[in-house]
Order: sequence, then structure tokens, then C-alpha cells
Amino acid sequence: MANQQLIQGELFAATGGLKDGGFLDVGSIVGAELEKANKGIQAGRERAAQLIKQQVAKAKAVDKQIAGYVNKMKSDVDLTGVSPEQQKVIQRYLIDQKNEYVKAANEIVNYSASDPEYLRYADIMNSVNNSFVNLSNTLKTYKANQAEFVDDFQNNRLSNGDLSRKKQAGEIYDPLTTFSIENGDFVFNTSDGTKVNFRDFKNPAEKAFKTATSIADISNRVYKAGAKLNSTQASSIRLQLEEAFTTNPDALRSIATDGFFTGQPMAIDQEDLKDAENIDELQKLVIDQLMEGISASALQGYNDKQAKISPRGSSSTTLGPDGAKFSRSYEKTKFENGIEQDHYKGADGKMYYRPVGAPMEAYSLTPYTAETAAKWTGKTTPVKTDKPTDTESNSPTGVNTIDPDIMAEAEKFIKKRYPKLKEGSQEFVDKVMEKYNSLK
Repeated sequence: MANQQLIQGELFAATGGLKDGGFLDVGSIVGAELEKANKGIQAGRERAAQLIKQQVAKAKAVDKQIAGYVNKMKSDVDLTGVSPEQQKVIQRYLIDQKNEYVKAANEIVNYSASDPEYLRYADIMNSVNNSFVNLSNTLKTYKANQAEFVDDFQNNRLSNGDLSRKKQAGEIYDPLTTFSIENGDFVFNTSDGTKVNFRDFKNPAEKAFKTATSIADISNRVYKAGAKLNSTQASSIRLQLEEAFTTNPDALRSIATDGFFTGQPMAIDQEDLKDAENIDELQKLVIDQLMEGISASALQGYNDKQAKISPRGSSSTTLGPDGAKFSRSYEKTKFENGIEQDHYKGADGKMYYRPVGAPMEAYSLTPYTAETAAKWTGKTTPVKTDKPTDTESNSPTGVNTIDPDIMAEAEKFIKKRYPKLKEGSQEFVDKVMEKYNSLK
């Protein structure tokens, strides 16, 4: 038995364990297996490297996509000329909005363009961009309007017609005043408790120099004419003023408050000036006062002209019909016997009369009639007015008549102001009569 085992051992050694003989190359077998293993490892490494490369490429692509979004962010806002206090507000807003934008840009790359989430984040970025554009435009407008306001104030061009708006402007344009920002708009909280969006704010109006000059020209013209203002002239001037003020309510307020003609504002409360619903009432109040001044100018021109005419038998041009020094404060004009006459109450207590436009020597202690006034006026027919004269008002036959010239002016005004109003309708007639009564 032992011999048999020895024989088998020798056989194994001689054949390498192969029954058919030959030697088993264990080294080659192991080497081959190692080579296969190395190739597998290499392939794995290559696959890992490729995967890493792909991931890096994807990350770069995402970064590039995000950068593209970020580059579209319109956050370039010029802060030149803005106070440090206001710069802080703007910069804080820009940072907050940028963060919102970048957050949305990081999220949007995870969705396809058709996904609702993609659209949501796109809306966020668009909204931020729009707010930046609006902020830039708002800041430009703010700086320009601020410079204009300061220049107008320093040159005394600002009207006092709306003091609350003037005060608000002073606060809004104060470099120390801060504000909140809503969608790129500046929102101020003024001292009167008002929340003011700068988008809706208008600078205070300038003084109405052009309108005031036109009114002064009218006053100068009637003065130089050397005649008292008659009703037709007064109606025409009133209509001119109404058209000017209807077109420009700020000019109406300026004339009322800026003291162009007397150096003092008219006696009108500021609350009434701001009340847009009562603008027609305010307009009438202002025009009535202006017409008083224009009528006084015409009367002054008339008196000055008469003073240059030497009365018959008198070497003085400053004496009234009573022989005392002439004073126009004693002189009133009204209709009597159908004749427009000056009524002069003399220092002697007597009343003197003369036709309007007649010289000083025409004064009489007896009211003129059409016949007696013809010597001075050249007219023998009394003038009919819509208001009864002193004589007519006491007579049962006295009749109120319509002044056709004033009526024509009234109709012209209503047609222009209410173009859609049907001519001949009751509303049209009512408005015409209302205007007529305000003009007469």
C-alpha cells in the first residue's frame, strides 16, 4: 500500500497532476487571471472617470445655464447723487431682489420648459428684472424732479396755490428722507400721514406768470381806452378768464394766492383751493375779484382821460360838479331812464348825473333821458337791459329784456364747454341761462 502511494506521488510530480501526462503551469494560470482582473479594474476606472467627466460637464452646463439667467438680471442702478441714507435703502432692496432672483435661477434648471414649476420660477425672475428696470427709471425721474424743485424754489417760481403739495415736495426731496420700495417704486410716508407713491406725485405748480401777464394786459388795455367798462366788454373779458382757468386750474389757484396784482393773496381758504368738486365756485369767486380790479382800472382810465379835458368856464380839471375836488370814490354808474349814467354825490349833499362817457360839464342835477342825453351820446333811443332801471322797476309797464350780446357769449361758452349737450334741450337752455345770469 505504501509503495502504491509512492508511485502515485512520483506520477503526479512527473505529469503535473495530469492523467495524460504533462506539467500544469500554475503561474500562467494565475497570471492570466490577474490580467483579466486588471483589465476589469481598468475598465471600471475608465467608466468612473467617464462618469465623473459627465457629471462635471453637467455641472458646468447647469452653471452656464444659471450664469445665463444671472447675466440677464438688470440690476445696474446708478446711485450717483443719491444721499448715503437713501443709498442704503436702495442697496438693501437690490440685494434682497438679487437673492430672490438667484434662488429662482438655481431652481429653474431642474425643470423642463413645459413644467408649471419652470414657469413659476421664470415669473419670479421676470418680476425681479422688471422691478430693477422700474427702480432705475424711478431713480432717474426722482433726481431730475428733485433738481427742478430745488431750482424753482431757489428762484421763487413755486406757487402757493397748493401748500400741502408744496410741503410734501419739500419732505420728499429732502436728501435725509428715506422711503420704502415696492416693485421699484419709491413710497414715502409724509408728515401729514399720507402714503405717497412717487410714481403718482406731481411737483408743485409754478406761479402763473403767463396768465397774470395776460390779465395785466387786459387791465392796461381798458385803462388806455379811457372809457368805463360796459356790460358786453365785461362779459367778453369774463369768458376769456373762464376759458383760461378751465384749461389750467393750477393757474386759477396761483392767481388767487400769489399776489400778482396787490402783493397779497385773495381772501380764500386753502381748503377751498384744494376742493376739486367746487372748482366752478372757486373760479367764479376769483374772476369776480379780478373783474372788480379790471373795472376799477377802466374807471381810472376814464377819470384820468376826463381830467385832461378842460371844463367850459373852468381853468381846473380836478373839480367835481359840486365845485369841490373831484373824487371817483363818490361816483357810481347805473342805468336810469334807460340811460347808463354816472351818479356823483357831491360834497354839497346833492346828486349829480351825466351820461357815461360825457365830459365833466355834462353833470346835471336832473337824471338824463334818452332825449336830453342825445346831446352827449348822439343816441335818442334808451338802452334796454335785462335789469329794470330805477324808473322801470317802479312802473307796472317795466319789462326785463335780454341782452343779445351777453346771450350770444353765454351760448358760445356752453357749446364749447359741453359739446355733447343737445342744443335746444332743456338742460342746454338751463345752462345757457345760468351762464347768462353770471355774465350780466
